[in-house]
Amino acid sequence: MNTYDEIPYPSLVYTDTHPSKLAALAMLFGLKPPVVASCRVLELGCGDGTNIIAIAQSLPQASLLGIDFSAQQIAKGQAMIEAIKLANLTLKQLDFNDVDASLGEFDYIIAHGVYSWVPEEMQDTVLEMIQRHLAPNGIAYISYNVYPGWYLENVVRDMMLYHTQQLPDHLPFSDLMRQAKGIVRFLANLRQEGNEAFDLLLQEKSLQLETLQDNYLDHDLLEKENHPVYFHQFIKQADQHGLAYVTDIEFRHYLMLSFPDDVVEAMAELFQEDFLKKEQYLDFFYNRTLRRSLLCHQDISIHREVDWEAILSCYLAAFLPADKTPANERDEESVQFKKADGELITVKQPLVQVALTCLTRLYPQWVSFESLFQYVCTQLPQPDQDLSILQEAFAQELLALYNREAIELQAESFPFVTRPSIYPIASPLARFLASQGEEPLINLRCEFIELSAIGRALLPHLNGKNSRQALLIILKKWLKKQKMKTEQPLRTLLDKTLLEIAQCALLVKT
Repeated sequence: MNTYDEIPYPSLVYTDTHPSKLAALAMLFGLKPPVVASCRVLELGCGDGTNIIAIAQSLPQASLLGIDFSAQQIAKGQAMIEAIKLANLTLKQLDFNDVDASLGEFDYIIAHGVYSWVPEEMQDTVLEMIQRHLAPNGIAYISYNVYPGWYLENVVRDMMLYHTQQLPDHLPFSDLMRQAKGIVRFLANLRQEGNEAFDLLLQEKSLQLETLQDNYLDHDLLEKENHPVYFHQFIKQADQHGLAYVTDIEFRHYLMLSFPDDVVEAMAELFQEDFLKKEQYLDFFYNRTLRRSLLCHQDISIHREVDWEAILSCYLAAFLPADKTPANERDEESVQFKKADGELITVKQPLVQVALTCLTRLYPQWVSFESLFQYVCTQLPQPDQDLSILQEAFAQELLALYNREAIELQAESFPFVTRPSIYPIASPLARFLASQGEEPLINLRCEFIELSAIGRALLPHLNGKNSRQALLIILKKWLKKQKMKTEQPLRTLLDKTLLEIAQCALLVKT
């Protein structure tokens, strides 16, 4: 029995796996990845295809393929593809052992949630497939569980596995998962007054488990096959298959930007200017549990220092509202911008202040670096220094903001609009999901998105055939059916809802 047929994995999108995000990151490290708009993409272990379907609708000129061993999940994904008439994506039910050279080459390969969850001998198969099917200048994304962090995860995993193995056979799945969570909660309650490391671990994991979907818990923590490795072991194995490590999606977390100078110097002695050794030591330092790595062929030259010039070819997006209070009463020229997590970013450079204000106003749109630089230069007095010098300083500042996760980068822009037309058209995927009552929805930035109830009700009708007047009638009927009253005029409510949908990156260009 294929456990993924019996208990399907949750349908998820992984925004960071989008080829445009991968290409931008690769460019920062000196690579010249394939053009994204017309690329070929392969996803290994695609499940029901939710992730690659989202990517496919954002890249209409690309060619994509998803393969998975679960016939049930492939059938579900295929039904969605047919419903939204997605012509550039194929899903195949296929055993990894049956994949041969006839599959061809791909510019981008995605393997999320595969490597650690197959038998250990199959890990070589996964890396061999990537090496064989990756285009000469292609980029592969692969996620995997790592030690030392997973030693702590295994404490809880082993506890739940042992407990559930003592239970009667054929216990309903929901009861099995309740028991798995229950044993951790039981022990956490017993030790809630303690202050030892194990006590704190139990409290933390008990809270975390309550937030997990049952099928996610089953496959991520209780799956029979779950084989974490040390980073250096993974690198050795990848090397044996002709693959080289580029960077991690989370590389910005590990730049030690906030470390004291003496700590940085001490760590440097351990690294001895060995980049891969540095990565392993940082895993020890942060007790890392998961890596999401980019790989390429070994004959590709990789810069180990971020190349600021790469940002000149990128597109940027950011939502950073300016904080109303001065950053420093004695420094009125500084402005603070607030990230989604509440962190405040202090910006002194006027060009960057103007740039962040511009990006926030245009969000969720993507803006090319060139356009952004030209714009900010027109908003300030004529600069008294060479434009090339000014551009480099501006790029360096933006790169620093990227390292702080304050702005987003990608190699190419996504096709969507943020202002509704007279006959607005929502993406076929969003319309389909809304019509099926699915929550959350998936937007054209390949993100999960929450909409108001009115927005979800209107979305299936945004097919380019309904004018605003027709949508007004649809809205009136829906409100009457829901027995909902509104204090504002219906036309105002419609305009606000359409703008909400547009600002969520759900409308395609007409």
